[in-house]
Amino acid sequence: MKKMPLYKQIKQQIKDKIISGELRYKDRVPSEQEIMDEYQVSKITVKNALIGLAEEGWVTRIQGKGTFVCWNEQEESNHTQSEYLSGHHQQGSSSVPTAHLPLIGLIIPTMKTSVIQKMIDYTEYYAGQLGYQLILHITRESSSNETEAIVRLLSIGAQGMIVFPTEDEKYNESLLRLSLDKFPFVFMDRYLRNIETFRITSDNLSAAYEAIVYLLSKKHRHIALISPDRTNTVIEDRTSGFEKAYIDHHISIDKNLWCHIPLDILRNEQGKEYITHFMNHHSQVTAVLALSAEAAKLTYASLVELGKTEDVELISFDNPELPGIGYLKQDERTIARLAVELVHAQIKGNHEPQHKVVQVSLNLQQLI
Repeated sequence: MKKMPLYKQIKQQIKDKIISGELRYKDRVPSEQEIMDEYQVSKITVKNALIGLAEEGWVTRIQGKGTFVCWNEQEESNHTQSEYLSGHHQQGSSSVPTAHLPLIGLIIPTMKTSVIQKMIDYTEYYAGQLGYQLILHITRESSSNETEAIVRLLSIGAQGMIVFPTEDEKYNESLLRLSLDKFPFVFMDRYLRNIETFRITSDNLSAAYEAIVYLLSKKHRHIALISPDRTNTVIEDRTSGFEKAYIDHHISIDKNLWCHIPLDILRNEQGKEYITHFMNHHSQVTAVLALSAEAAKLTYASLVELGKTEDVELISFDNPELPGIGYLKQDERTIARLAVELVHAQIKGNHEPQHKVVQVSLNLQQLI
C-alpha cells in the first residue's frame, strides 16, 4: 500500500466507502478541501482522485454543488445516472438539490487526457457564466454509450449539447437526428464529415504543417509520422498537414515512414512494442511527429528502449510531459468558450451552421 500513489489510495478508500454502503447513491462526497484536510495532501492529488472516480463512473461532479455518488455497474440499483442528474430525490436526504438552471450536456469519450480535462473545466466555467448547468456524460469511446447519453440528456430536458465524438467516429444516427431536428448541439474537436452542423476544432492541419516545416528546416528528411489509426477527422487533418508540408517544399515523401497504430493494439497496451518494431525496420528515421500525446509517450519509451533518444527528434501533438520534447499546444480555453457560445446561439434561435477554427501553437521551450 505504501508504494501506491496517494491519489490512488484516496480513490480506493472512497470506492470502498461506496461499496460498503457508507456512501450511498446521491450522497455528497466530501469536498476537495475536506479531503485535503483529512489526508493532508495537495489539491492536485485530490483532483486526480476525483477525476479517476468520475472516469470509472463512481461519482459525478456538478458545478456549484459538489461531487455525488452516482449509478455504476457495481450497484444493484434501478437508478440511472440521468435520473440522478435530473434532481429527483427525497425531501431531507443528503442528495443533489433540484436544478433550477437550464441544462446543457457535455458528452466526452474519456477523462484520461489533460486536454480533455481542461476542456471540461473551461466548458463548465463558461456554461455557468451564461447561466447554464453542465451535465457530463462519458462514453468511454463507445458509440452505443454515446447514443445512450444523447437519449438521457433529451429525457431530462437538456436545452443543448456539446459532443466530443468517439475515437472511431462511427456513423451515429442519434447525432444525425439532432441535426435534422435542429436541436442545439456542437461538435467539439472531432466531428462527423457527413453531418453539416456547428463545430469547433483546432487548426489541426496547419499545426501539423508547421511542425513538419520546422523539422524540414533543420534538415530532417526521414520524418516518421506516428499516431493512432486514421479513424477520425483529427488524425486525418493532422496527417494531411504532414503531407502538405512536404508537397509545398517540393520534397519527396516516404509514406512507408507513416505508422498508424490500430486502435485494438493501443487498447490492449501493445503500442510500444508496435512502435519498437516499426522503428527497428526504419533505422533511417531522424525525427518523429507523434499525432497525440499518447503516441508521443509510447514513441519516447520505444526510443529509450532502443537507445535512440539522442538520435531522433520527437515532437508531439499536445504536451506529453516528457523532458526535452517540443509539442503543439491547443487552446482549450478558447475551444470551450466558443463551444458554449455556439450552443447558446442555437438555443436563442440561430440555426445557420458555423465552423470555428482555433489556432494551435508550436511550443519549443522544452527544447531550450
